[in-house]
Amino acid sequence: MADPYIGKSLSTNRFTIDDTLLSDYHAGLNLEAGPNGGVPAMVATGVDNGYFAEIAFPYQIGHLWMRQEWELRQPLQRDYGYHVTGEITDIYDKRDRQVVKYRVDLLNDDDELVVRTYHHQSFLRERISGESVQLRDPTKKPGARKFIVPDGERFGGLETTITKEMCGIFFHGDANYHTDDDAAKELGFQRVVVGGRMTMAYAGTVLESYFGDAWAKSGKLDLKFTNPCWCDDLVTVHGVELAEQSSPSRREAFLWMQKPDKSIVYVAEASVAA
Repeated sequence: MADPYIGKSLSTNRFTIDDTLLSDYHAGLNLEAGPNGGVPAMVATGVDNGYFAEIAFPYQIGHLWMRQEWELRQPLQRDYGYHVTGEITDIYDKRDRQVVKYRVDLLNDDDELVVRTYHHQSFLRERISGESVQLRDPTKKPGARKFIVPDGERFGGLETTITKEMCGIFFHGDANYHTDDDAAKELGFQRVVVGGRMTMAYAGTVLESYFGDAWAKSGKLDLKFTNPCWCDDLVTVHGVELAEQSSPSRREAFLWMQKPDKSIVYVAEASVAA
């Protein structure tokens, strides 16, 4: 297996939003489907599923998402097959990891951009000496909250406990390190790591609820993961619409997902067209 490289074009795929995908999404997150039958924008977290083998380094113990950047252009449609293309745009170092940044575009049949995402997937640079990955203490990084909550209108408050059963449904019954303890241990984790796709989906749910249709039509999200989420963790998503906006054309918000011990799963900046 060859190392990834900057400029590598990824394969062209199709992504279809069908009833099974939507059912697993809602049931896996333990969320009710919207009353108008609309498609949640974060269903598109599944778009890059087939790209891992094309962007990964050969040594894959302990790999984790580090950051996600999203740009939404159009609401997603049920029973529609989108074109998916991708490219590796950067590879950079972050502490003891190498991070592969790759773009994934979701296009309709008219070649119009519907969703663009940038995924920052991190890989350990050196082989671990023991059987498990050593993760930093949450109290020694932005885990115990060290940021100042900005002034503005508070929203969110979505709270849930993410179980292994929910993970299994969300990932369609596949056995991987997001659903199965043995698979997690093979990759150096002591237990199942809740997928970033799941935790990020809750941020999308909160933003969609607060901003309404503007989220799917003009939403932007820059989300940075700071600590893993484990099965049976109780998590809450908090949001603040900023009182002082940097642009008159955008409504801006700050979000974070927090555990009861005050450790932070992620922090995010988001905005929609004003």
